[in-house]
Amino acid sequence: MAWHRVRAIVYLHLLRTWRYKYSYLNSSLNTLLWITIFLLGALAFVPRSKLPETAPYVFWGLLLWNTISMMTWSVAGWMWFFISIGLAEDHMLHDTGIMSVVSGRLITVFMEVGAVAPLLYYVIMYSTGGAMAVHMILPLLYGFTMGAVMALSYSLILAALSLRTGVPGNLLDIANFLLLIVGGLIAPVRSLPWGMRLIALLVPYSHAAEIMRYGATGAEPYLGVWEEALLAGILALAMLTAAYMVFRVVENRYVRRYGVRAIGRM
Repeated sequence: MAWHRVRAIVYLHLLRTWRYKYSYLNSSLNTLLWITIFLLGALAFVPRSKLPETAPYVFWGLLLWNTISMMTWSVAGWMWFFISIGLAEDHMLHDTGIMSVVSGRLITVFMEVGAVAPLLYYVIMYSTGGAMAVHMILPLLYGFTMGAVMALSYSLILAALSLRTGVPGNLLDIANFLLLIVGGLIAPVRSLPWGMRLIALLVPYSHAAEIMRYGATGAEPYLGVWEEALLAGILALAMLTAAYMVFRVVENRYVRRYGVRAIGRM
């Protein structure tokens, strides 16, 4: 894709975020409040003596889960708005793929995650009294990046399916709320019951979370450091490739042939 198209896409999403700045702030605060409600309920079952050591697990797990959730809503769920104001046809006429434009929603996602992160950090520190010094920064960043790539890929697949079905992408998502419980995002995989452990190992995000936890706390990943790092990278690349293929098939074989279908809202 030509450099001027990349600049135009970045400008589009930066401008939209600025114009919707109050909505952006409202969404960030609402997200924090929902996470806090869940967090305080979960911490009520943790012995007080264990609260400080659970702090980094909870913080980084919730931050990754929030990123995954925001990807679903801000990428897959944004398609209805993108189509309703006629941007899909406009970009296609200028030979710019819909997937490229929608991927630019990463800007909005990371701006919102960046706003939520320090507030979430304060809430967890205040609630648990635990310190959250980072063990190793590179594995932490690598794990979080691989998790974000997986989340983007999954959201792009939902966005492509919403183009084909006319159903909002966020309504096609069935896994988001289950991830926090059985996806190995907050609790280390080895600490889960055997049945849930097997499920967690089948969830791609768990491998990214294991590496991220290792970087944050030094906790040994379930399959080993290098094994989990390699598996997380392979899965992220596979999901991104799958998202690209699905989007190209929907865009070339359906959208360009039959036009863009409106996406309904509940």
